[in-house]
Amino acid sequence: MMTGPSYHVHGVNIADGQPDVDLWIADGRFTYSPVQDAITLQGSFFACGMVDGHVHLSIDFANTGLPQASEALVLHNAGRHLRSGVTVVRDAGFVQQLNLTDVAMPELPEVLLSGWIHVPEGRFFPGVDVSKATSPSQLRARLEEVAEHGCQWFKIIADFPGADMNLFAAPLTYPIETVREVVEAAHALGVRVLAHSTGPEVGALIETGVDSIEHGMSVTPDHVRRMAELGTQWCPTIATVEGFLRAAEEKGAPAEIRTAYSARTAESLRLAMQLGVSILAGSDELAHGSIDREVDSLVRHGLTVQEAIAAATTVGRRALGLPGVEEGAPADLVIWDEDPREDLSRLTRPSIVMGRGAPLDFSAAEIVPGAVSSARERYGDRSLDQIVADDTCVFADGKGHKHG
Repeated sequence: MMTGPSYHVHGVNIADGQPDVDLWIADGRFTYSPVQDAITLQGSFFACGMVDGHVHLSIDFANTGLPQASEALVLHNAGRHLRSGVTVVRDAGFVQQLNLTDVAMPELPEVLLSGWIHVPEGRFFPGVDVSKATSPSQLRARLEEVAEHGCQWFKIIADFPGADMNLFAAPLTYPIETVREVVEAAHALGVRVLAHSTGPEVGALIETGVDSIEHGMSVTPDHVRRMAELGTQWCPTIATVEGFLRAAEEKGAPAEIRTAYSARTAESLRLAMQLGVSILAGSDELAHGSIDREVDSLVRHGLTVQEAIAAATTVGRRALGLPGVEEGAPADLVIWDEDPREDLSRLTRPSIVMGRGAPLDFSAAEIVPGAVSSARERYGDRSLDQIVADDTCVFADGKGHKHG
């Protein structure tokens, strides 16, 4: 027996480019079989609920003023993502002040947790108190703690720069053998490992079997070939990286550094698409609810519009073990009146967001504390939080030559 309203959608599935698709939603699930008396939803373009593969819900990147590490901030940030059409986020690390049991995660967006931001003491942003100081000997215990809380992922800062803050020369924070042991232990617990990496040892990290490289500023085509063989995912967070590099240029770093990064990343991304490496769109330090900007960055770095949208929809969901628009799958859906492929900023301005078969009403009542306007409306193109202080980011090595 059916419960609740049923719905009918007709239009273009922008995630795969298929036109004239008829789709029904009954009992909260997708079906391609016609459903009698279904309510037709207006809108000519749709996709499965979008995925943001790298967020930090407990950090105030949009400068809302809500207390750091508070439940109010986490729920507000989650709501910003949901309003933008993102129904799944992978949180790439809570700040250390927030206990994993302190916040009841919202039903939507679905939040895939990775615990805290694990890094040895003194090896993260100076003066920014967000990471969970974790020595090599403590990593295994922290992994088990995270797993006990039901986290599907485990986040480590696998490399980080020294005093010069040259991200491209960042040395390892943990011995490679320690990382390998933690990866093996995580897999035995059913947990996957996210590895933050910007430096030259990314190849060694890939060989440990980590499941996803976050940022990967030094990833080359040779690394991509090995990622394809091992099934390693890549979440490049290009828009955030570009923000850091532009900040470095303002402090005197050569513009050629960013040019070289962009050229290498574009070459690596094109090869990754050819070899079937899962590329995820992740907004990271952009204002929450700005996945459109990362999709745009992927396009500027070699992906087609179709491939970049897939990184935030079908590919992202599949990489995280979630279904897309499939027969019998939970009906997370985003609908647009105008084609987002023609203007990617439309991605985060959907006309309808459906969560598990029900259209979400953001106008009738607040579902989370905080402002209801979008990140773009309130904050324009501001992409960096106060985490990037004036004296923090220096990328030039003093020699003026290209990195990479």
